[in-house]
Amino acid sequence: MVNSYPSLGLGYLAAVAEQEGHEVRIHDMGLDPKKSVADEIAEVAAFGPDLVGATAMTTSWYSIEQAIALVKQRIGCPVVIGGPHATTLPAITLQDPHVDFVVYGEGEETFRELTRAVQSGERRFDQIAGLLYKDAEGEPIRNPERPLVPDLDALPFPARHLFRLERYPLYNPNGERMVTILTSRGCPYICSFCFKGIVGRTYRQRSPANIVAEIEEVIKRYAIRNFYFIDDLFTINVPRLEAILDHFLAQGLNIRWQCLARVDRVTAPLLKKMHRAGCREIHYGVESGNEEILKATAKHIDLSQVQDAVTWTEEAGIRAKGYFILGLPNDTRETMEQTIEFAASLGLSEAMFSIATPMPGTQLWDELVSKHPETRYSTDFSQAYYYNSYTAEIAPFLNVSQVDDAELSTMVLRARERFLEEKRRRRYRKYFGANLGDQFYQVSQFATVRKLGRNLLNAGLLSGFRRLKEQGNREVWT
Repeated sequence: MVNSYPSLGLGYLAAVAEQEGHEVRIHDMGLDPKKSVADEIAEVAAFGPDLVGATAMTTSWYSIEQAIALVKQRIGCPVVIGGPHATTLPAITLQDPHVDFVVYGEGEETFRELTRAVQSGERRFDQIAGLLYKDAEGEPIRNPERPLVPDLDALPFPARHLFRLERYPLYNPNGERMVTILTSRGCPYICSFCFKGIVGRTYRQRSPANIVAEIEEVIKRYAIRNFYFIDDLFTINVPRLEAILDHFLAQGLNIRWQCLARVDRVTAPLLKKMHRAGCREIHYGVESGNEEILKATAKHIDLSQVQDAVTWTEEAGIRAKGYFILGLPNDTRETMEQTIEFAASLGLSEAMFSIATPMPGTQLWDELVSKHPETRYSTDFSQAYYYNSYTAEIAPFLNVSQVDDAELSTMVLRARERFLEEKRRRRYRKYFGANLGDQFYQVSQFATVRKLGRNLLNAGLLSGFRRLKEQGNREVWT
């Protein structure tokens, strides 16, 4: 599967290494799924690195193990692992015979000090906070954890020049290229399904001026004006958000952007101002359409807040996308049906349905282990696909709901179909009114009518309608 966008984590580490005077390459093995691991490592070997670092999710660790074994075989240089897997399961990660160092938590300063120690050749690793390593006898040593980065403005901008940006399929609805930006770190919330081990629960923010400087660098260097702010809590600090919006407007940046947001941290006036400042899409974590299931996630939102936020967002001219999770603890067929119908009723521009998956480092995982102490990490986690492509059923991994695997897998596919069905119905209502729109929609469900419509479209007789649709996609992002 091709990665949707470059890893900002690697981008930050690469920028730090360049500050230290090192020549750096970033090799994304997710850009060409058809290429063998051996061929990928051959390209890395051709660069001749003195140190190889990799970031790993728990779901990708098995593949990373295969890759670093080849690194040791072909190159023989030290290997350092960071990311969610290394932070959650550092001791297990270091047990791999091909791993020399593990960076847990935020990695920039730990990596900076590690490169200095490796370059010096003195192997003085005992003073590097946030590092696990093996001593001369191969015994594991864990240094104290490193404090979180207090001033995010002090970090260099990610080394985007080391990525092949044109290879990543991240675009806005117009088809124009988009890049990601992170303007804050940390999250004080404790949602049951979410992992926050790397950036912690202390919310830290970059200044509006620093954010604008990065945006201006991207515009100047890459001629890209579309941005995706991937902060977990982009809208949580409203005064800070207002300051960012004021900077966007005052600088006349003429950018278009999307962000993640909480439904309880937006208002109708704020959303209108966000639109004026270039916001054209917001992604909301809704999770469940059942109040009790939603409450158990510790999300601390309610369904009325979801309804208000989606309505205000669409009224402001911003597309609203909702994220939903099926198969949460105590989820039954009935509660998941409520989630599906709630998603269909909201008027969202888009919705994504995933399967609840207890990952190490989350509350879901802790609850599962407390009930089933025999549960352990294994290579089976490489099968933990909780995001669905909707082209085929996927088997739930560590199912914690009240339905069996087969039913849960089927419900995720049906959720998507139900959402799209209601979205099509809303489109008919928009153009023809409620009553006539429903009638036209019902008629359109007959196969013969759909075939006639396709024939007319292919013949060019409905090209006007097609142009209207394309124009609508452009307008939503202009």
